[in-house]
Amino acid sequence: MIKKLTKYIIFLFFIFSLIGCSGYKPFVPPLPVPDDRNPVSKPAFKSAPNDFYDAFNQQFVLQGEQMMDFPRGYRKLTGNPKEAWNADAFGEVPNSSWFTNRNHQKRFPLDQIARGPDTSDGPDASSTWKVVSAKAEGVTPGFTIIDSRGDKYVIKFDPIGYDGLNSGAEVIGSKLFYAAGYNVPENYITFFDTRILKLGDKVKFTDEKGSRRFMNDTDLADILKRIEYQPNGLVRATASKYIEGSVLGPFHYEETRQDDPNDFIPHQHRRELRGLKVLAVWLNHIDAKAANSMDSYSGEEPEGWVKHYLIDFGTILGSGGRGPQPKYRSYENEMDPQALLWRTITLGLYVPGWDKVPKQVDYPCIGRFYSDYYHPEKFKFIFPNPAFDNQTSVDGYWGAKIVMSFTDEQIRAAVEQARYPDPDAAEVLIKTLIERRDITGSYWFTRVAPLDNFHLFEDKNGSQMLAFLDLAVETGLEKQEDSTYRYSVKRNGDFVVQPRVIGSIRVITLPETEAGLAPGDQWEINLQVKRSSSKKYSPLVRIYLVQEYGHYRLLGIQREG
Repeated sequence: MIKKLTKYIIFLFFIFSLIGCSGYKPFVPPLPVPDDRNPVSKPAFKSAPNDFYDAFNQQFVLQGEQMMDFPRGYRKLTGNPKEAWNADAFGEVPNSSWFTNRNHQKRFPLDQIARGPDTSDGPDASSTWKVVSAKAEGVTPGFTIIDSRGDKYVIKFDPIGYDGLNSGAEVIGSKLFYAAGYNVPENYITFFDTRILKLGDKVKFTDEKGSRRFMNDTDLADILKRIEYQPNGLVRATASKYIEGSVLGPFHYEETRQDDPNDFIPHQHRRELRGLKVLAVWLNHIDAKAANSMDSYSGEEPEGWVKHYLIDFGTILGSGGRGPQPKYRSYENEMDPQALLWRTITLGLYVPGWDKVPKQVDYPCIGRFYSDYYHPEKFKFIFPNPAFDNQTSVDGYWGAKIVMSFTDEQIRAAVEQARYPDPDAAEVLIKTLIERRDITGSYWFTRVAPLDNFHLFEDKNGSQMLAFLDLAVETGLEKQEDSTYRYSVKRNGDFVVQPRVIGSIRVITLPETEAGLAPGDQWEINLQVKRSSSKKYSPLVRIYLVQEYGHYRLLGIQREG
């Protein structure tokens, strides 16, 4: 039986290999992705999944389903994974209800980085805040308030002894994820006098014993005893403004929302969610899960549409819910069968990677956040994420382009908005973010050639040229003089220019078009780069052009990884 099964598997591999080795196939650009912001009826609210259920589902059920998905395993084994469904012919994603192309396509000025999604200066702390809901259970309490302007905010506090930890992370996360292109809430650092808090009518809350009841002034006073005060008597907190529209509950990182006709691409196959993994790893967003997302119905029914947000950045960077993140975070999942297996078979002698992380925390307001122990591909989230599990090298390259688009000055502008109480801690955080950014870029830019921004032009002699940027050079990861490029040209699958080295020049002279050639001829430029520190050239970037009326037109690109 086993021998027959083995022969059958080998036969299938042989057939699939023959299919993959068929003759010349012209590049066919993908169809434009339809706009997903068309008017739809308001979907029903769906609450976040229970953490235990979500953890079990993602860690065991989903992983088991992936192991049994033999076509997926075959594609992974042969280096031909399923690419994102919503990428255009050049590997980018269109603006949508999920994502807006921002910093990596047009760099934000520093004041725009500092502003992020904000539309005001935060809640009005000079007048009364009406408390309309509260959370007493858990490590840190919180309120929902309405200020004198009628704006609604969730007020969150730092753990006692860690002034600025959660609040700083929350604000920095909102600035950077927004500039990257994602929808996020407006998060503000606010300092207020607790005397401006006034309890609203019939405010329901869950007390420390788990009982659900109406809140009274004594309850409010008890909560205020559990927060930390500044020397001047004010309280530092994060004020997270309610997102616009009607909230519909979180989105999931797999499949689609059945009651939203605009949601037609499975979430695990969206490039902006797969590529989000690279940004999440850079910023140590260990808790990127459904519960830290939110859908909202934007507009008036039935003319509105569903908009998708990332929320809750209080546990990114070095921040954790109870204080600094534990040492094992980013090294192991919350329930990690692999780590448990190693400990079992080695009888406890297995030394985990996180053992080298320092026990002490030098800066309480930024927690545990390092570049010395950082590896972009070895990072583990609290729960596995279906979209992240489906990430390909091209998705990773797309995410790395966004990470590398942030300049040192932009990172500094974002960190300054956290208003950390310790200036030295802020400088350490800026330095660490820059170092992790460069490690991220170096990792992905060696797996996929960082040759991009292709454009056509004519020189003074009328010759048609193809120019491009080397993002590794543009971002300072590599030097131009240490970079050598080579290319070849095919027409309808046949070589017309054999591999040719052009040194460090980032311009290719295209073959002259001939009047006798068919207007629909397709040209393929195979381009690679080699660094002086490497003995071999990078994976290919294939640039496709068509000939029209004696001129070339860019058709699309494909990347090997």
